Amino acid sequence: MPWRPLLVVVAISTGTTTAIAALSAWMGWSVRSPAWAALAPLAMWSPALGRSVAQRTVDRNFTSTLPLRWGLTGPRLLVWPLIVPLTVYGAAYAAAWAAGFAHWNPGGGRWTTGTQIALNLLVNLAGLGVFGTFNALGEELGWRGYLQPRLDTAGVRNSVAVVGLAWAAFHTPLILGAGYVNSGGLLTSIALSLALNLPLAFLFAYGSYRSASLWPAVFFHSFHNTISQWLFPKFFAGGENEFWLGEGGLLPLSGYVVVSVMVYVWMRLHGQSWEALARRALETQAGEPAGSVRPGGHSR
Repeated sequence: MPWRPLLVVVAISTGTTTAIAALSAWMGWSVRSPAWAALAPLAMWSPALGRSVAQRTVDRNFTSTLPLRWGLTGPRLLVWPLIVPLTVYGAAYAAAWAAGFAHWNPGGGRWTTGTQIALNLLVNLAGLGVFGTFNALGEELGWRGYLQPRLDTAGVRNSVAVVGLAWAAFHTPLILGAGYVNSGGLLTSIALSLALNLPLAFLFAYGSYRSASLWPAVFFHSFHNTISQWLFPKFFAGGENEFWLGEGGLLPLSGYVVVSVMVYVWMRLHGQSWEALARRALETQAGEPAGSVRPGGHSR
């Protein structure tokens, strides 16, 4: 197992979120504070920094990273990242509405006309799309762009779970010190965050491997954040109950688990293994086999 690259990425990314969480706790900030507009990019670009340091120190010869290119599926790479989170959170909020603990309340009751709703959607989604995609790119360059291919080319079993655990470690300090995915208790919040990171790690990597491009993971990450943190909470009262709803509540978590199981079953029925999917995606731009290294190096 390529321990050194993994440890470098985890140490730098989690070290950064720990420092940000400590500062937030000291200053009394949370992820909803205005200061988070500056802190979020610092946190979300730390996995990219970890990748950069790893590739310049302990992993100089590794070349089989996922590229930022249009990929094998062309424009369809935008469909998967948009449809899945919309379906998951739409179903979650529909279930919450049917159960009586969420109801239609656009803009907290301030958006009372179709024009107000349309303008707020246009302005906010445009801004969140740019800002969210920029931040998501920082994370995905580290997680799916580098660490996932690094583990797969080394033949690490359960590589998606390893990346999911690393991703959960990255989020945990923000739960402890900045109120991220606050589900009513620290242990509950950490457990739900971990449970959410595992199916998302699988779905993000699956979409990018299918396209042989990092963009599906970037867009999925960006759309997931916007849809879960802004879109549905802005239109429904009750989204503040993060045990059931919110970004990582039990209802959307269940939806992502169902989607992950369906994708896994589809892969098995079509005789597709994760190893074959990764190998196909990581046959690099130079036409070398996945796991290839520059002369003088070796794949760990």
